[in-house]
Amino acid sequence: MKNAIRTAALLTILLAVHSPANAADEYKWIGQVTEEGASLSYAIPESDAIKIDFHCERKTRKIVVSFEHEPKTAKDGVRLATRLSVRGREAGTLDLVMTGQRLEFDDKFLLQGEIRMGPQLRRILAEGGTLVVEVDGQMEEIPLKSVAQAARQLLASCPG
Repeated sequence: MKNAIRTAALLTILLAVHSPANAADEYKWIGQVTEEGASLSYAIPESDAIKIDFHCERKTRKIVVSFEHEPKTAKDGVRLATRLSVRGREAGTLDLVMTGQRLEFDDKFLLQGEIRMGPQLRRILAEGGTLVVEVDGQMEEIPLKSVAQAARQLLASCPG
């Protein structure tokens, strides 16, 4: 009888952990068309939690890259070299300079930089694997699972 109660309690916990409500709390690649162009975000749906975002402005064809990250030198206006690459692949490395800013409403530190669509970024967004973002000697890994499907709108709206 005790084993049956223990098993039932464990099943209840497992179901609660893997329920659809908790699945909504997971980061996912989300692509969308906007009035100004298109965006691709690694974010928690229906929240303001965005780890990295690529937004293409249709008029300029520039892509604004935003990355939430707390670097060692986190002060407004700091300019940091940033490298985007896919773990295990030498081809497709992309370097850009990003400027940091502390967001007042939630105390997050946001880095932003501009790039143009090119072969390196296309490879990163189309081939899967793990995105490695290197800033100020720190590396962060972001899974690229299902990124290709979500990136279609960005790639179509912002040709090189």
